[in-house]
Amino acid sequence: MRQQTLDLIIEGGWVVDGLGGPRRRADVGVAGERIAAIGDLAGAAAARRVDARGKIVAPGFIDVHGHDDLMFVERPGLEWKTSQGITSVVVGNCGVSGAPAPLPGNTAAALALLGETPLFADMGAYFDELRAQRPMINVAALVGHANLRLAAMRDPAAQPSDEEQEAMQRMLDDALAAGAVGFSTGLAYQPGGAARPAELEGLAKVAAARGAMHTSHIRNEGDDVEAAVDEVLSVGRNTGCATVLSHHKCMLPRNWGKSRATLADIDRARAQGVDVALDIYPYPGSSTILIPERAEIIDDIRITWSTPHPECGGEYLSDIAARWGCDKTTAARRLCPAGAIYFAMDESEVQRIFQHERCMVGSDGLPNDAHPHPRLWGSFTRVLGRYVREAQLLTLEAAVAKMTALPARVFGLAGRGQLTEGAWADIVVFDADTVEDRATWEAPTLASAGVEHVLVNGSQVFPAAAGMPRPGRILRREAMAADAAGSIQ
Repeated sequence: MRQQTLDLIIEGGWVVDGLGGPRRRADVGVAGERIAAIGDLAGAAAARRVDARGKIVAPGFIDVHGHDDLMFVERPGLEWKTSQGITSVVVGNCGVSGAPAPLPGNTAAALALLGETPLFADMGAYFDELRAQRPMINVAALVGHANLRLAAMRDPAAQPSDEEQEAMQRMLDDALAAGAVGFSTGLAYQPGGAARPAELEGLAKVAAARGAMHTSHIRNEGDDVEAAVDEVLSVGRNTGCATVLSHHKCMLPRNWGKSRATLADIDRARAQGVDVALDIYPYPGSSTILIPERAEIIDDIRITWSTPHPECGGEYLSDIAARWGCDKTTAARRLCPAGAIYFAMDESEVQRIFQHERCMVGSDGLPNDAHPHPRLWGSFTRVLGRYVREAQLLTLEAAVAKMTALPARVFGLAGRGQLTEGAWADIVVFDADTVEDRATWEAPTLASAGVEHVLVNGSQVFPAAAGMPRPGRILRREAMAADAAGSIQ
């Protein structure tokens, strides 16, 4: 292998393999789409060499919670991903996805998170479009539970008939056969919030039978967060379906600290055999559609977009209400449909959740927002800069593992998330001393600093270059060997 002419050698860097072990100084050789060699490659021939002395060479980061479903069509450069070292993303979260399309007349407010492109008839058609477009980074897709309800039910706010339940399960099975890695629920939104346990468990059994998974934006992240976590854990416990709790948090000051109980519940479920993981984004503010019912219970709400009042993007709801001479609930209703950032989380609790051994990182970025949450452009570099270098919450090696090998194992992305010979050449080179997020609440689309090179399947995607190919692949869920994740649990 080392006697062939390699396409690329990344020389002299500190290799962090993603598996949690200590860094080591080594060269990384790439041939085609794979890592061909790791070690002393000074005598090897290569078409191109990159000097990485003093820098970290790590697996590309895996964003386990994205809403970029339609951005692969609308804005395929995905600069908000590549500039922070993300080489793979899981889309279709929070119960909404690029397919299947709703029945005529059916819709849901949360679909506005995705983009303007019409939804696809089924997951096969969505994947066909991605293949035709050639994605910039790798993409694994979940099927949205809201989409299933909207596509199968005449009244998606009601309870499904036996025929409608069977239709949803059949659509899910077809999507999994086409390559989806699982399904997601958005139980805090409509129509997903109407679902009862029998409906969710029926879908989870279909997923489990195909070795797929269920991710959930739980029903309540405030006063009833413990019951909401238990509801999703019960679905996994009763069906054997692998489970991920999305962007886990406890909102509003009176609930800060409840993560001690929810994390203990997760650990008990794991001890009982439930395959469960979770993710966070490293910020104390959340972002989604504007929900008028939250207007009076959360003091600081910042508008990210508004269809009837686009001029209000970036303003605080309280300022808008004062200018309009009305209460905040009335102002919120006038702004809808709209998006918002809610400042109702405790930074110390976010950090506590992040340190859980099964916690991954998901940006939950909303690229369709006119004034997005800064997590879109800065989640992964923020972890490296603020949580590792500044706060020293955990070692660089452990943080990289949470963003690479752990999500690869949880989502069954074989050959990803690790720098080992034969693995896919998804690679990021960054400066551990300078890497940081630069996106702020006021300037949320500033690119990160310290990321120097990003490769997807052996091809450069950052820095962008003229004529650069889009080398991403559609990823399927595969069984992972027990030792593939090393020390990652």
